[in-house]
Amino acid sequence: MNRPDFNELVAALKGEASKDVKFQPVKPGNFDGARDRKVVDVWLEEMEDYLHATKVRRHSAMELAQSYLKGYVATWWRTMRQKEGKNHGYTWEFFKERVETDFVPRNSDYISRCKLRDLVNATNENLRQYVRAYFELMLEIWYMHELDRVCQFVMGLPTWAKRKLEENWPSSLSEAITKVEGFSDVGRSEKFEFKKDNKFLHKKPRHDGEWNREQGSPTKDKPKQF
Repeated sequence: MNRPDFNELVAALKGEASKDVKFQPVKPGNFDGARDRKVVDVWLEEMEDYLHATKVRRHSAMELAQSYLKGYVATWWRTMRQKEGKNHGYTWEFFKERVETDFVPRNSDYISRCKLRDLVNATNENLRQYVRAYFELMLEIWYMHELDRVCQFVMGLPTWAKRKLEENWPSSLSEAITKVEGFSDVGRSEKFEFKKDNKFLHKKPRHDGEWNREQGSPTKDKPKQF
């Protein structure tokens, strides 16, 4: 059997790659009017990615985006268009601005700070859940100074993990997360060994009539046997 020529193989692969491949972008979900900054931001970003992937023209983007409004949000948008009038120059930028204005709470920064406070003050023994929850909050409070991000992160750690991190202080949040994920299993094993080796945690109380071996005498006079 003759071996295929390398140049012929490359040409064949190029020919397969040059064939038209239908690309189906993932459609964004519907927007139901959740008054949450993260939900609004994610939906608008997904919509913009979808509009870009489908190569929808800018003047038609709003018409497509409004088809993903469900529930009372669709009624809200129809009312908005009636107020603005038919001659208004509706654009994607106008639609995006109105959605952010009406559905992102004005005190969203305060709400995010309250979530951060509650997370840091909680008992965060499960480090995987804590790291994920903290990282998601930092996406909302993206403008926080890096030093504050690190300090708040360390404050929310359990005592044993906090002490380990303080031995080699990280310079960034990503470095702090990497260190914590690296010694989380070690920390749990150390806590287990401490409980297993600490004789005071497993020392049985003395009962009446039990001999005190340290002093060589009974703790209480034994009753006489008749």
